[in-house]
Amino acid sequence: MKKTLALIFGIAFAFVMIMSLASATLTLSSVPTLNHTSGSFKIDVTSNQNETVNISISEIVQGTKKITFTESPTTFELNATDETKEVIINYNIDSGFLFELGKSYSTILTLHGNVSGDQTQTITFDESDYCNGVKNQGNLEIRDMNFDVITGYGDSSDYWYLMDQVEVEVEVNNRGSWDVQNVQVSWEIDTTAGEKIMDGDVNDFDLNYGDDSTVTISFKLDQDFRRFENENAVFYVKASGKIDDQDSQYDSQETCASDKEEIDIRTRDDFMIVESVKINGEQVEKDGILSNTITCNSNLDISGLVYNIGRDKQKESYFEVYNKELGFGEIFDLSDINGFSSENFDFQLNVPKDAKEKLYPLTFVVHEKNGDAFQNQEDDEAITNVFFRVGGACKIADPTITVNLDSTEVVAGKDMIVKVTLRNDDVKDATFTVNADGFSSWATLKEVNPETFVLTSGTVEEIYLTFNLKDSSVGDQNFNLIVTGNGYILANKPVLVSVQESSSFAFFNDFFDTLDWKVWGIIALNLILLIAIIIVARRVLRKK
Repeated sequence: MKKTLALIFGIAFAFVMIMSLASATLTLSSVPTLNHTSGSFKIDVTSNQNETVNISISEIVQGTKKITFTESPTTFELNATDETKEVIINYNIDSGFLFELGKSYSTILTLHGNVSGDQTQTITFDESDYCNGVKNQGNLEIRDMNFDVITGYGDSSDYWYLMDQVEVEVEVNNRGSWDVQNVQVSWEIDTTAGEKIMDGDVNDFDLNYGDDSTVTISFKLDQDFRRFENENAVFYVKASGKIDDQDSQYDSQETCASDKEEIDIRTRDDFMIVESVKINGEQVEKDGILSNTITCNSNLDISGLVYNIGRDKQKESYFEVYNKELGFGEIFDLSDINGFSSENFDFQLNVPKDAKEKLYPLTFVVHEKNGDAFQNQEDDEAITNVFFRVGGACKIADPTITVNLDSTEVVAGKDMIVKVTLRNDDVKDATFTVNADGFSSWATLKEVNPETFVLTSGTVEEIYLTFNLKDSSVGDQNFNLIVTGNGYILANKPVLVSVQESSSFAFFNDFFDTLDWKVWGIIALNLILLIAIIIVARRVLRKK
């Protein structure tokens, strides 16, 4: 019986002690959010127990720089009459401690009571401002930000893919009462974890009060891919300048306004794309055009990268590149490519001599191992087009050529004239040259008129070739009529002629044909006069 009573008493005592400890409570007032300069704050501590309380705060360390806290008092007594104890906490921020943009800074305040146990509260600092603490006395305002994905697979400010080319229009308004000079718009892209990816700025400008100005920021999301794994992007922008008003108490002081936008970065898709394409050493962006014109019958040196812009490794993939009009198509196998990694490629493409002078696309498609083109979650396929223009040194359409004899007869030892009629059947102007070959054994070429000429599309030119036939040229002979256009041989046409033998009558005909009848008339007249003089002289002599 005694043992039973003792057991009941012990259980009751333990229950009372447990309830006493369970109801023992330390409380403290809320802690304000701290700014980025050294200072102090107060907290009130109470307890419903008689106990000794100790307070401690962990320091914040950044390399060799620290934020340290000192409490006054550090240890104190509290009684159960709900007494309140005021504690003053000083904090010191080392010079050079940097509150990085996008990162949060906090520490833990711990109250330890020898009865109540531990009670904790988080101490936080203000979120870092892109203006780095510069006040906005000039009342500048980032009024609007408009995002546009110029090339790539993203959608304005909703989501981006790695390698997207983005433009941001930022409207800055001066809502203050003073002019602001040398306004500079700066920007920065960080991950949501606070890691800086890239930054830049725009040339400064002056902004009078009441005015606004819009600047365009352009960037490509092509750096530090791996940092975006499980992270989004934060776009920060600020406009800062100096107040320019001698009547203002803030004259010559800095003023700054900032804004930010968080954008979803898509890295969970299985998605590989062709990027950084170079043609003959010049980089051409997706859907861009090579600045230099490519001549026909020349080679293009093409290189680039296949990027895995997702986080997972891709195996047994390949890409194809083609232009059907030029008759070009190749398939290139790829090695296993880890997430956020790339693989180089290079090859050569020949532009045919008879290619049309126009703009051509070169199409790249990256395929999964099952043969399908890679697609992202918006069903966009991994297709990249770059363009180049072909012009110059290209073979033109074959002209229409007719050949006829212009001479009434073809006789050995005489000249032969051949008439060529040529029509330009190409859609553009062309320079033509006409010549002949294969006649040296039976004739010489005296003249081609005209030899070189320009014809607009659809026009006709008559060309005359004059040959001097050798005396031994009797019989069937042939020569080749050669026509070139824009440097290409368009025709090498055989021409057959039949040369007649020269007759005696032909000799006399030739002789008389070559006479100068005026000269021979004078000679004949002189002969007649001479004969008349001789006859008269003889008659005179006979009379004597």
